[in-house]
Amino acid sequence: MNVKLKVITPVHIGSGQSISPFGYFIDQERGNFNFLNLDSLFRDPGFSRYREEFIKKAASARYIGEIIQDHNLLKKHILYSVPSTYEARSGNPIENNIEIKLFIKSAGRPYIPGSSLKGSIVTALIYYALKELCAAGKKGEIEGLLIHGSRKNEPKTNSELLNLAFNFLKKEHQPTSSKYGKIEDNSYYSSERQEGRFMHLLDVSDSSYLKAPGSLMIEKCQVQGAKRGGQIPVVLFETLKEGVEAEFEIKRSNCKLEEKQILQICHDFYQKVAAKDGIKIDAAPFLLRIGQGVTAFGTSLLILAEELGLKDRYGVKPPRTRKRLLEGKETKALGFVQLAESR
Repeated sequence: MNVKLKVITPVHIGSGQSISPFGYFIDQERGNFNFLNLDSLFRDPGFSRYREEFIKKAASARYIGEIIQDHNLLKKHILYSVPSTYEARSGNPIENNIEIKLFIKSAGRPYIPGSSLKGSIVTALIYYALKELCAAGKKGEIEGLLIHGSRKNEPKTNSELLNLAFNFLKKEHQPTSSKYGKIEDNSYYSSERQEGRFMHLLDVSDSSYLKAPGSLMIEKCQVQGAKRGGQIPVVLFETLKEGVEAEFEIKRSNCKLEEKQILQICHDFYQKVAAKDGIKIDAAPFLLRIGQGVTAFGTSLLILAEELGLKDRYGVKPPRTRKRLLEGKETKALGFVQLAESR
Protein backbone atom coordinates (compact mmCIF):
# COMPACT_ATOMS: atom_id res chain seq x y z
CA MET A 1 0.00 0.00 0.00
CA ASN A 2 1.29 3.45 -0.91
CA VAL A 3 0.77 5.90 1.93
CA LYS A 4 0.67 9.67 1.82
CA LEU A 5 2.13 11.38 4.90
CA LYS A 6 1.38 14.95 5.94
CA VAL A 7 3.15 16.69 8.82
CA ILE A 8 0.65 17.90 11.44
CA THR A 9 3.12 19.15 14.06
CA PRO A 10 6.82 19.68 13.29
CA VAL A 11 8.87 16.51 13.05
CA HIS A 12 12.51 16.07 14.04
CA ILE A 13 14.39 12.87 13.27
CA GLY A 14 18.02 13.52 14.02
CA SER A 15 20.97 12.66 11.83
CA GLY A 16 23.27 12.59 14.85
CA GLN A 17 24.97 15.74 13.59
CA SER A 18 24.91 19.26 15.00
CA ILE A 19 26.07 22.58 13.60
CA SER A 20 27.54 25.21 15.92
CA PRO A 21 27.44 28.97 15.16
CA PHE A 22 30.84 28.43 13.60
CA GLY A 23 29.07 26.76 10.68
CA TYR A 24 26.07 29.06 10.20
CA PHE A 25 25.08 32.71 10.26
CA ILE A 26 21.66 34.29 10.66
CA ASP A 27 20.13 36.58 8.10
CA GLN A 28 17.91 38.60 10.44
CA GLU A 29 16.36 40.54 7.57
CA ARG A 30 15.08 37.41 5.82
CA GLY A 31 14.75 35.29 8.96
CA ASN A 32 16.95 32.52 7.62
CA PHE A 33 19.66 30.36 9.11
CA ASN A 34 22.36 30.05 6.45
CA PHE A 35 24.49 26.93 6.60
CA LEU A 36 27.97 27.37 5.16
CA ASN A 37 30.03 25.29 2.79
CA LEU A 38 33.28 25.77 4.70
CA ASP A 39 35.36 23.87 2.14
CA SER A 40 34.47 26.26 -0.67
CA LEU A 41 34.83 29.25 1.68
CA PHE A 42 38.40 28.25 2.58
CA ARG A 43 39.26 27.93 -1.13
CA ASP A 44 37.89 31.36 -1.99
CA PRO A 45 40.71 33.88 -2.74
CA GLY A 46 38.76 36.41 -0.69
CA PHE A 47 39.30 34.26 2.40
CA SER A 48 43.08 34.68 2.23
CA ARG A 49 43.09 37.99 4.12
CA TYR A 50 41.26 36.29 7.02
CA ARG A 51 43.32 33.11 7.01
CA GLU A 52 45.89 34.05 9.66
CA GLU A 53 43.30 35.50 12.02
CA PHE A 54 41.06 32.50 11.40
CA ILE A 55 43.82 30.08 12.44
CA LYS A 56 44.48 32.08 15.61
CA LYS A 57 40.85 32.42 16.68
CA ALA A 58 39.27 29.23 15.38
CA ALA A 59 39.63 27.41 18.71
CA SER A 60 38.14 30.21 20.82
CA ALA A 61 35.70 32.08 18.60
CA ARG A 62 32.06 31.09 18.98
CA TYR A 63 30.85 32.58 15.73
CA ILE A 64 32.44 32.62 12.31
CA GLY A 65 31.06 36.13 11.80
CA GLU A 66 33.37 37.37 14.55
CA ILE A 67 36.32 36.52 12.31
CA ILE A 68 34.85 37.13 8.86
CA GLN A 69 32.84 40.29 9.19
CA ASP A 70 32.34 40.53 5.45
CA HIS A 71 28.96 38.77 5.21
CA ASN A 72 28.98 39.19 1.46
CA LEU A 73 31.87 36.73 1.39
CA LEU A 74 29.94 34.31 3.61
CA LYS A 75 26.83 34.63 1.43
CA LYS A 76 28.81 33.37 -1.56
CA HIS A 77 29.28 30.04 0.22
CA ILE A 78 25.84 29.20 1.55
CA LEU A 79 25.24 25.47 1.32
CA TYR A 80 21.51 25.91 1.96
CA SER A 81 19.19 28.28 3.83
CA VAL A 82 16.37 27.35 6.17
CA PRO A 83 13.69 29.75 7.45
CA SER A 84 13.23 29.96 11.19
CA THR A 85 10.70 31.03 13.75
CA TYR A 86 11.26 34.34 15.51
CA GLU A 87 11.88 32.44 18.75
CA ALA A 88 14.71 30.46 17.16
CA ARG A 89 16.46 33.66 16.05
CA SER A 90 15.90 35.50 19.32
CA GLY A 91 17.60 34.77 22.62
CA ASN A 92 21.10 35.20 21.18
CA PRO A 93 21.63 31.66 19.84
CA ILE A 94 25.05 32.72 18.55
CA GLU A 95 26.23 34.33 21.81
CA ASN A 96 24.95 31.34 23.77
CA ASN A 97 26.70 28.98 21.34
CA ILE A 98 23.54 26.99 20.68
CA GLU A 99 23.99 24.15 18.23
CA ILE A 100 21.37 23.18 15.69
CA LYS A 101 20.38 19.51 15.70
CA LEU A 102 20.18 18.54 12.04
CA PHE A 103 17.41 16.53 10.39
CA ILE A 104 18.42 13.27 8.71
CA LYS A 105 19.21 13.64 5.00
CA SER A 106 20.51 11.66 2.06
CA ALA A 107 22.66 13.66 -0.37
CA GLY A 108 21.30 16.82 1.28
CA ARG A 109 17.64 15.84 0.89
CA PRO A 110 15.52 15.29 4.03
CA TYR A 111 13.50 12.08 4.36
CA ILE A 112 11.80 9.96 7.01
CA PRO A 113 13.55 6.61 7.50
CA GLY A 114 11.41 3.51 7.17
CA SER A 115 12.87 2.31 10.46
CA SER A 116 11.38 5.31 12.29
CA LEU A 117 7.97 4.73 10.74
CA LYS A 118 8.10 1.00 11.39
CA GLY A 119 9.15 1.43 15.03
CA SER A 120 6.14 3.61 15.77
CA ILE A 121 3.80 1.25 13.91
CA VAL A 122 5.11 -1.84 15.73
CA THR A 123 4.62 -0.14 19.12
CA ALA A 124 0.93 0.33 18.28
CA LEU A 125 0.64 -3.27 17.06
CA ILE A 126 2.10 -4.67 20.29
CA TYR A 127 -0.36 -2.62 22.33
CA TYR A 128 -3.24 -3.83 20.14
CA ALA A 129 -2.20 -7.49 20.32
CA LEU A 130 -1.90 -7.53 24.10
CA LYS A 131 -5.20 -5.65 24.48
CA GLU A 132 -6.94 -8.25 22.30
CA LEU A 133 -5.34 -11.11 24.22
CA CYS A 134 -6.60 -9.60 27.49
CA ALA A 135 -10.13 -9.70 26.09
CA ALA A 136 -9.57 -13.31 24.99
CA GLY A 137 -8.83 -14.61 28.48
CA LYS A 138 -5.15 -13.87 29.03
CA LYS A 139 -5.66 -10.76 31.14
CA GLY A 140 -4.25 -12.28 34.35
CA GLU A 141 -1.15 -13.57 32.61
CA ILE A 142 -0.48 -10.26 30.87
CA GLU A 143 -1.04 -8.26 34.05
CA GLY A 144 1.53 -10.39 35.87
CA LEU A 145 4.06 -10.01 33.08
CA LEU A 146 3.53 -6.23 32.93
CA ILE A 147 4.10 -5.83 36.67
CA HIS A 148 7.12 -8.08 37.03
CA GLY A 149 8.76 -7.21 33.74
CA SER A 150 8.62 -3.44 34.20
CA ARG A 151 9.68 -3.37 37.85
CA LYS A 152 12.48 -5.88 37.72
CA ASN A 153 13.46 -5.25 34.10
CA GLU A 154 13.63 -8.99 33.57
CA PRO A 155 14.54 -9.80 29.95
CA LYS A 156 12.80 -13.18 30.13
CA THR A 157 9.54 -11.63 31.36
CA ASN A 158 9.64 -8.92 28.71
CA SER A 159 10.36 -11.56 26.07
CA GLU A 160 7.28 -13.51 27.14
CA LEU A 161 5.12 -10.40 26.61
CA LEU A 162 6.62 -9.83 23.18
CA ASN A 163 6.23 -13.49 22.32
CA LEU A 164 2.50 -13.35 23.13
CA ALA A 165 2.09 -10.28 20.94
CA PHE A 166 4.12 -11.69 18.07
CA ASN A 167 2.27 -15.01 17.99
CA PHE A 168 -1.02 -13.10 17.90
CA LEU A 169 0.09 -10.86 15.03
CA LYS A 170 1.94 -13.32 12.82
CA LYS A 171 0.41 -15.07 9.85
CA GLU A 172 -0.74 -18.63 10.34
CA HIS A 173 1.46 -21.47 9.09
CA GLN A 174 4.67 -19.48 9.41
CA PRO A 175 7.93 -21.43 9.40
CA THR A 176 8.60 -22.69 12.90
CA SER A 177 12.29 -21.89 12.81
CA SER A 178 14.65 -19.15 11.78
CA LYS A 179 18.36 -18.48 11.90
CA TYR A 180 17.86 -17.63 15.58
CA GLY A 181 16.31 -21.04 16.38
CA LYS A 182 12.78 -22.32 16.82
CA ILE A 183 10.16 -19.61 16.91
CA GLU A 184 8.32 -21.36 19.73
CA ASP A 185 11.49 -21.45 21.82
CA ASN A 186 10.80 -18.20 23.65
CA SER A 187 13.79 -18.51 25.95
CA TYR A 188 16.14 -18.28 22.97
CA TYR A 189 15.10 -14.73 22.08
CA SER A 190 16.85 -11.84 23.79
CA SER A 191 14.96 -8.54 23.83
CA GLU A 192 17.03 -7.41 20.85
CA ARG A 193 16.15 -10.53 18.87
CA GLN A 194 12.50 -10.17 19.81
CA GLU A 195 12.51 -6.64 18.45
CA GLY A 196 14.29 -7.83 15.31
CA ARG A 197 11.64 -10.47 14.79
CA PHE A 198 8.90 -7.84 15.05
CA MET A 199 10.64 -5.84 12.34
CA HIS A 200 9.90 -8.69 9.92
CA LEU A 201 6.16 -8.47 10.46
CA LEU A 202 5.90 -5.79 7.79
CA ASP A 203 8.03 -3.87 5.34
CA VAL A 204 8.06 -0.09 5.47
CA SER A 205 10.07 1.93 2.97
CA ASP A 206 11.87 5.21 3.52
CA SER A 207 9.75 8.19 2.59
CA SER A 208 10.19 10.08 -0.63
CA TYR A 209 13.06 12.58 -0.61
CA LEU A 210 12.30 16.25 -0.05
CA LYS A 211 14.00 19.54 -0.86
CA ALA A 212 15.62 21.12 2.18
CA PRO A 213 14.74 24.79 1.46
CA GLY A 214 11.03 24.14 1.04
CA SER A 215 10.48 21.53 3.73
CA LEU A 216 12.65 22.48 6.72
CA MET A 217 12.29 25.03 9.51
CA ILE A 218 14.55 25.93 12.45
CA GLU A 219 12.52 25.79 15.66
CA LYS A 220 13.32 26.47 19.29
CA CYS A 221 12.56 23.61 21.67
CA GLN A 222 12.35 23.74 25.44
CA VAL A 223 11.70 21.08 28.04
CA GLN A 224 8.55 21.78 30.04
CA GLY A 225 7.99 20.44 33.52
CA ALA A 226 11.61 20.63 34.69
CA LYS A 227 12.11 21.14 38.43
CA ARG A 228 12.04 24.71 39.61
CA GLY A 229 15.47 26.20 40.03
CA GLY A 230 16.98 23.82 37.53
CA GLN A 231 18.41 25.03 34.26
CA ILE A 232 15.93 24.53 31.43
CA PRO A 233 17.86 23.42 28.36
CA VAL A 234 17.13 25.09 25.04
CA VAL A 235 17.68 23.25 21.77
CA LEU A 236 17.34 24.33 18.16
CA PHE A 237 15.90 21.64 15.92
CA GLU A 238 15.88 21.44 12.16
CA THR A 239 12.34 20.16 11.61
CA LEU A 240 10.01 19.13 8.85
CA LYS A 241 7.48 21.93 9.00
CA GLU A 242 3.71 21.62 9.14
CA GLY A 243 2.00 20.84 5.88
CA VAL A 244 4.98 19.09 4.29
CA GLU A 245 3.93 15.95 2.44
CA ALA A 246 5.83 12.80 1.52
CA GLU A 247 5.01 9.23 0.52
CA PHE A 248 6.14 5.81 1.62
CA GLU A 249 5.08 2.21 1.13
CA ILE A 250 3.86 -0.27 3.73
CA LYS A 251 3.55 -3.95 2.95
CA ARG A 252 2.60 -6.65 5.38
CA SER A 253 5.09 -9.49 5.31
CA ASN A 254 4.51 -11.90 8.18
CA CYS A 255 1.62 -9.96 9.75
CA LYS A 256 -1.88 -11.40 9.52
CA LEU A 257 -3.46 -7.93 9.50
CA GLU A 258 -4.21 -6.02 6.32
CA GLU A 259 -2.35 -2.75 5.74
CA LYS A 260 -5.45 -0.63 6.28
CA GLN A 261 -6.16 -2.44 9.56
CA ILE A 262 -2.61 -1.67 10.66
CA LEU A 263 -3.06 2.04 9.96
CA GLN A 264 -6.36 2.08 11.87
CA ILE A 265 -4.69 0.42 14.86
CA CYS A 266 -1.97 3.08 14.75
CA HIS A 267 -4.59 5.83 14.61
CA ASP A 268 -6.49 4.51 17.64
CA PHE A 269 -3.30 4.11 19.68
CA TYR A 270 -1.76 7.48 18.85
CA GLN A 271 -5.03 9.28 19.50
CA LYS A 272 -4.65 7.95 23.04
CA VAL A 273 -1.01 9.02 23.11
CA ALA A 274 -2.02 12.53 22.04
CA ALA A 275 -4.73 12.71 24.70
CA LYS A 276 -2.28 11.59 27.40
CA ASP A 277 0.11 14.30 26.24
CA GLY A 278 -2.63 16.93 26.50
CA ILE A 279 -2.88 17.45 22.75
CA LYS A 280 -6.02 17.70 20.64
CA ILE A 281 -5.40 16.63 17.07
CA ASP A 282 -7.91 15.96 14.33
CA ALA A 283 -5.90 13.93 11.84
CA ALA A 284 -8.43 11.60 10.26
CA PRO A 285 -8.17 9.09 8.82
CA PHE A 286 -4.92 7.91 10.43
CA LEU A 287 -2.57 9.40 13.03
CA LEU A 288 1.04 8.46 13.85
CA ARG A 289 3.78 9.97 16.01
CA ILE A 290 7.46 9.74 15.08
CA GLY A 291 10.84 11.15 16.07
CA GLN A 292 11.63 13.57 18.89
CA GLY A 293 8.97 14.37 21.46
CA VAL A 294 7.57 10.86 21.77
CA THR A 295 7.14 10.21 25.50
CA ALA A 296 6.83 7.00 27.50
CA PHE A 297 3.17 6.89 26.46
CA GLY A 298 4.33 6.19 22.91
CA THR A 299 7.34 3.98 23.63
CA SER A 300 6.13 1.62 26.35
CA LEU A 301 3.04 -0.28 27.48
CA LEU A 302 2.13 2.45 29.97
CA ILE A 303 -1.27 3.14 28.38
CA LEU A 304 -2.17 -0.55 28.48
CA ALA A 305 -1.06 -0.79 32.12
CA GLU A 306 -3.22 2.20 33.05
CA GLU A 307 -6.23 0.77 31.22
CA LEU A 308 -5.80 -2.46 33.16
CA GLY A 309 -5.71 -0.55 36.46
CA LEU A 310 -1.99 -1.15 37.03
CA LYS A 311 -0.85 2.47 37.10
CA ASP A 312 0.64 2.21 40.61
CA ARG A 313 2.14 -1.24 40.03
CA TYR A 314 3.65 -0.73 36.58
CA GLY A 315 7.30 0.29 36.72
CA VAL A 316 7.19 2.89 33.94
CA LYS A 317 5.72 6.15 35.20
CA PRO A 318 4.07 8.99 33.25
CA PRO A 319 6.64 11.49 31.99
CA ARG A 320 7.17 14.58 34.13
CA THR A 321 8.70 16.59 31.30
CA ARG A 322 7.69 17.24 27.72
CA LYS A 323 9.49 18.77 24.77
CA ARG A 324 7.63 21.67 23.27
CA LEU A 325 8.41 24.05 20.43
CA LEU A 326 8.04 27.72 21.31
CA GLU A 327 6.08 30.07 19.08
CA GLY A 328 5.07 33.32 20.73
CA LYS A 329 2.94 32.55 23.75
CA GLU A 330 1.95 29.23 22.25
CA THR A 331 3.74 25.91 22.35
CA LYS A 332 3.61 23.06 19.86
CA ALA A 333 4.07 19.34 20.26
CA LEU A 334 6.51 17.40 18.12
CA GLY A 335 6.12 14.46 15.81
CA PHE A 336 2.48 14.02 14.78
CA VAL A 337 1.77 13.10 11.17
CA GLN A 338 -1.37 12.25 9.23
CA LEU A 339 -1.45 9.13 7.06
CA ALA A 340 -3.80 8.35 4.19
CA GLU A 341 -3.86 5.74 1.47
CA SER A 342 -2.36 7.13 -1.71
CA ARG A 343 -4.33 6.15 -4.79
